[in-house]
Amino acid sequence: MPWLRVQDVPSRGRSHKIPGVKVERLHHLLSDLERAYLLVCEFSEDVVDIREQYPLLPVESTQAIARAIGVRYPKYKATTLPLVMTTDFLLTVKQPSGDFKTVARTIKYQHDLEGPDAMRTLEKLEVERRFWMSQGVDWSIVTEELFTPDLIKNLGLLRRYAQLPRALMSSTLQCEFLDALQESKAYPWTTSECLRKIATRLSIPYGEARDLFFNLIWRKLIQIDLRSAPLHLKSPLPDFTVVYPSDTTALSEKSS
Repeated sequence: MPWLRVQDVPSRGRSHKIPGVKVERLHHLLSDLERAYLLVCEFSEDVVDIREQYPLLPVESTQAIARAIGVRYPKYKATTLPLVMTTDFLLTVKQPSGDFKTVARTIKYQHDLEGPDAMRTLEKLEVERRFWMSQGVDWSIVTEELFTPDLIKNLGLLRRYAQLPRALMSSTLQCEFLDALQESKAYPWTTSECLRKIATRLSIPYGEARDLFFNLIWRKLIQIDLRSAPLHLKSPLPDFTVVYPSDTTALSEKSS
């Protein structure tokens, strides 16, 4: 349960309540930038758990840090009650060794960190940084410079196809799709033309071929550059690499 929910606080820009595709619950995101970061975390194979609006408790700990560095501690608006500070994202990340690591990430627009008006923001961020340092947790700030607009647009499209209906979970069907797509490289087709021909070859509706295409990109079995151009079905088939799993059982498990 996030400490802050969309209905609890005003936010800059648009806030979002989004059903998760990696964590099966509703995510509460207080800005477009937080939504963008959620998309990146869901797309990452290394991120295994996502907790947003995570409280820094007990509040006495953050108060003590603020006193130690001479920072005025924030209070709830129009009250004298000390605010419960939060971190935007607390993630569980799988390491190359197979171990798991907790990391804290604060999401800020770059302009909020610059100029004379940024001083108060930076003060509170320093309290947050020291809190996580005392917990032995890696903490850093993420800004919009991490993303490109095309990356976020593409991830927003692809996550709609992150979960396939049971009829498309056949490992045989998916391998046949990848084979047909690989063979299509030799032809100057648009993406939609390619998918229609694959649908005919596999005796499935065009919509199912499209769903498979986007799902396999989301799962990285079709690898393309998502950062520099938007995905359009009427555009030429993008450059891609097909990555076959080590066995068909793994392919079927990924789709579920």
